Amino acid sequence: MGVKALWAILLLVGSLFGVQFHYSSTKVANGKTFMITAKPGKNEPIERIYAAFEGKRYPFYRNPIHPKRGYYVLIPIDYHATPHRARVTVVTVKNGEKRYKSRWIRIIKGRYPKESLTVSAAKARLSAEDRKRVDREYKEAMAIYLKETKRPRFRSRFRLPLKSRITSPYGTARLFNHLLKSYHSGTDFKAKTGTPIKAANSGRAVLVKNRFFAGNSVVIDHGEGIYTGYYHLSGFCVKAGDFVKKGDIIGYAGSTGRVTGPHLHLSTTLHGMQVDPLQLFSLLNRL
Repeated sequence: MGVKALWAILLLVGSLFGVQFHYSSTKVANGKTFMITAKPGKNEPIERIYAAFEGKRYPFYRNPIHPKRGYYVLIPIDYHATPHRARVTVVTVKNGEKRYKSRWIRIIKGRYPKESLTVSAAKARLSAEDRKRVDREYKEAMAIYLKETKRPRFRSRFRLPLKSRITSPYGTARLFNHLLKSYHSGTDFKAKTGTPIKAANSGRAVLVKNRFFAGNSVVIDHGEGIYTGYYHLSGFCVKAGDFVKKGDIIGYAGSTGRVTGPHLHLSTTLHGMQVDPLQLFSLLNRL
């Protein structure tokens, strides 16, 4: 093994109070997520572990898929973050004593494509009434996302809601009539109207309703700050409050909301921040 390879491994591993930490990466693009796992040694009880990053505190949770592997924390990076270095500090509490271990994380610019859409002037501008509705729905959604269920509602790997081609990846810059208006906050899958859409994992349906932009929407709380959203559905198979199992049909693909054709938009929200769904699933499936 070369010196560079050894140094790269050492950057991803650390220890504190006999607890071994592993970082999924020390270089993370905007809109992505990084994970820290913690495995206490034998006879090394830890009262509490959390990570402090850019003014926020993120709790470590027991690995819900393989509990014997220890704990994990997921930290999202804002899509609008600019390249910079940021310090993440892991805090462990044992017998009332706190110890700190810091590491620098490089936030880099993600390589996201651009997508140009031509829409009518009526669709490009919102009426005052539509703007009020959009604002109301945004506040409703954020009130849900900022509530963190402390217990996991999933015990197995995440799956895709359907087997289909990706038509628009997360992070794509959206230009409406040649003007940059937004970015694509989820991943779009090709789907004919009526295609069954399945839950990516077990959880509770916390929002089931029609919304202005997203159309018929289902949002599932998987616990520990992890939410998945399924948008533009033609119909529902669940209602708010239902507990769903991984693979349950929650609705059918459609073209409701502000869209030009039928497809499924999959979103993931982590600790109140929308992140790349496929990359988040990849991290979770490494637990």
